[in-house]
Amino acid sequence: MSRRTLWFFQRTGPGAIRRISNPWMQRFLAGERALRHDGDGFVRCIGMSLEVHGNKPAQVARVWFSKIRVNDEGRVDPHHRHETAKLARSETPQAAHSHAGPSVVAAGHRFAMRRLSHLREWRPEESDLAALRSVVNTKAGKQML
Repeated sequence: MSRRTLWFFQRTGPGAIRRISNPWMQRFLAGERALRHDGDGFVRCIGMSLEVHGNKPAQVARVWFSKIRVNDEGRVDPHHRHETAKLARSETPQAAHSHAGPSVVAAGHRFAMRRLSHLREWRPEESDLAALRSVVNTKAGKQML
């Protein structure tokens, strides 16, 4: 019987990845626990959805790289969440203004999506991917990534 599970990791520095338990990640996101930021006020996390067969990881279904702004104590910054939510609402395309000519393309929503992406996502370096491969494959006990 197949099911899905989530694994979470934190990038603690370039090429340094550590596993975070699901309860710890939930408490962090709820503002109850702290994680040390990466030197710039953001915690960089890696989420992974896996298919599991008989309590053993079978394959990786999805991987995402998120960054979360934190305060000096390492707790989620509630103002960043508000800013992100505000940008997410502005993602939807708006009707073009009637005074705009036919050659004007309404692309404000695309810029909002890009700003939102920069606020909540990060792109891993090759050293990060190598460290992630090592941690995941060791935890799974086989080649997963």
